[in-house]
Amino acid sequence: MAVWIALLLISPFALVATAQLDGGTYQLYVADHAARWTVGYMNVTSYDPRGVGAVGMAFLFPRNATWCFWMKNTYLPLKIVWVSGTETTGWVYAEPLDVTPRCGYGDKVVELRPDIPTPRVVILGEQRLLH
Repeated sequence: MAVWIALLLISPFALVATAQLDGGTYQLYVADHAARWTVGYMNVTSYDPRGVGAVGMAFLFPRNATWCFWMKNTYLPLKIVWVSGTETTGWVYAEPLDVTPRCGYGDKVVELRPDIPTPRVVILGEQRLLH
């Protein structure tokens, strides 16, 4: 039981939220604290390892700041989108295993499958815990 609780606390695939990306509705996993921010999509080979229809992951930060991402141990190509409030402030395409820091400004970062259009507006809905 204790191991399950610990995994739930650190797994970036434990929470999911519905997101409006330029008006389209998508499911995103949610990384809402440092342990989940650190893990992200590392060491997985699917954008949707829990099978909930997710097309990416939203990283929620406590404030607007410059946040840097890299692809160490990340085997999937990602579109990394920085968001301040609901407005996109920048984005970059990131290649698997590239350890070059990619930095941008916002209070959220959304990592998406590359085939998802880059949103200008990101609105996150209610989060729900996956069992």
